[in-house]
Formats: sequence, structure tokens, C-alpha cells
Amino acid sequence: EFNVLAASRIASNGSNIEKSPSSPLVAHPFCSLRDHASAFAGAMRHFLLALFCMYVIHGGTDPLHGYPAFGRASSFKYEWTIPIFARNIIGTWLIAGGWDWFLYFSPWSKALSKYKMNHSYPSRSQFQHDAFYTTLASFIASCIEIALCYCWANQYMGFSIPRSSITLSVLVQAITLPYWRHPHFYFVHRLMHPWKLKILGSSFDPGYYLYKYAHSLHHKSYNPTAFSGTSMHPIEATLYYTAPLVPIIFFPSPIHPVISMTAIIDCGISAWLGHDGFQWPGSGDFYHLLHHQHYDCNYGTPHVPLDYWFGTFAACKGDVKKIKWDNSSEACAKKN
Repeated sequence: EFNVLAASRIASNGSNIEKSPSSPLVAHPFCSLRDHASAFAGAMRHFLLALFCMYVIHGGTDPLHGYPAFGRASSFKYEWTIPIFARNIIGTWLIAGGWDWFLYFSPWSKALSKYKMNHSYPSRSQFQHDAFYTTLASFIASCIEIALCYCWANQYMGFSIPRSSITLSVLVQAITLPYWRHPHFYFVHRLMHPWKLKILGSSFDPGYYLYKYAHSLHHKSYNPTAFSGTSMHPIEATLYYTAPLVPIIFFPSPIHPVISMTAIIDCGISAWLGHDGFQWPGSGDFYHLLHHQHYDCNYGTPHVPLDYWFGTFAACKGDVKKIKWDNSSEACAKKN
């Protein structure tokens, strides 16, 4: 999920972070202008990819032969559902699998090894585990896209297709994607960790059990690769890939289907590249690295500083103790 704040290398034991003698590495609660510009560029990259999928791969807005949301999805048929499954799963293996191959197995992998944040390498079993669950997550994302196409084609629940194609409003929704998708990610992610709240006077914590039985699967990728990005339990994958609903619920209608497809693509690619484990040419960052190491901090991104506003931000390991509560995710992990 994360393309900001280049991380420092991790020493060979996988736990110590190299620091500059004069400037210890810390995470920052807010993005720099450069990081914001990078986020805009990434959003546009995923928007263009969505346009390519919709208008080139699927044939555009033709009600009979184009992207299913424009008419073909009025009833469930294999002829339009299978291409969506195929496109997303093939894309997953080309992007996440291809990037892992380049960083870990290609002829250039040895030259890139000095940029790996954790100098140890994942086991083959981890690659297989993460590839399986990431493929399953992309299958779930496809199911959500198919359901959205069905709703658009039948104009259910206020769904309607805009008369014009790509308008200025569509472009604005696309370029601002990080600023409405990242809050969705924060709240979904925060939901999957202990809530630290007493509900009606009870000590029962739904988040503790969501972490124990669902989100902990993602944290089993201790030495993450691109395939780790969406290596999620089906419960978490379903919640994570509901991001396309954000513009449908909160933006003025009608919402062009390409915006929802852009959100699905962004959910996948941003997570894969953000978990690849390399400073360069990867895009790992210290902000999210702290979360994977200490669990109960930095649930979101600094693009929309919800961690800072809700008191869950940690700049370094020492800050984590200030926001730790009982019944933490780390304690849960140690029990399992």
C-alpha cells in the first residue's frame, strides 16, 4: 500500500535498522510535496491502466460487446464474467509475480541484493503461501467487480451509467484517488487490529478476534515480497477490495465504472510494490515497516495523516510504547 519514505536497510539479522550517525531514521506523519506528487502520478498510472483494460481489452462502452457494466452484465453469464477473472488473475501474476522474479530470481537479483531492507531472503514456502493467498484475493476482487458491473447494468441501488465518457469530474476523482482510498484502507486495517475499547462495559474486543483469525495471516509474511502485498485471509481481502464503493457512496452520481476499476487496480499494485522488500528499485518504506515490526501503530499512510490524528502514529520504535494498550496485536501474535 505504500510508496513513500524510502526505508533504510535492515541489518543481516533482520531486526536492526541502519542509521546515519548524524540523523537516526524516523517515519514522518505527513507527506512531503514530492510524496504527494508521486501519489498523484501513481493514481494517474492506475487510471490509465484502467482505461486500457476497459476500452482496449473489454471493448469500451458498446452495450453488446463492450465492458459488461455498460449492458452485458444485466444477467450473469460466463461469457463476460470469466474474462474479468482471467484479466485480474493474469495481471496479478504478471505484475506481482514478475516483480518478485525480477527482484529475487532474475539475473539482476544479485546486483540488487544490497538494496534489500532485510538481508535474509524469504523461503520458497513463503513465496508459495503468499502467491496462493494473493491469487485468492484477486479472485475476490474480481467477484466484487462482477457484482458492481451487474448493479450498473441493471441500475440497482442508484447505480447509473454517465451519458458522457471521460469528463473533468472523472479525471478529478481519478487523480485524487489516494485521498479517498487511503482513509478506507486505514479504517479497514484498524478494524482488523484490537479496538482497545470496552463495548457496553464488556471486555470483548472484536478486533482482537479479527486479528487472530484473519489479519494475522498477512503478518505471517515476516519478510515480505510483492506477493505479500495482498496475501490476506478472505475476510480481509473482501473488506480491502470494497474500496470501489467509496466513490459510489460518497461522490455525486453517476460514477463512471472506470473509477471503481481504478480503485481495484490501485488496491493491488500499490500493495504489491509497497511490500516488495527493497529500497530501490522497490518502494518499501519505514512508516509501514514499523507496523509490520510492532503491529499496533501506523495503520494507514501519511498521505492522509489519520494515524497522527487518531494517536496511532509512531516515528520510531520508542514511540510504539506510548500507544500500546492491553490486548495488543503483538500479544495476540505471541500467543499464536
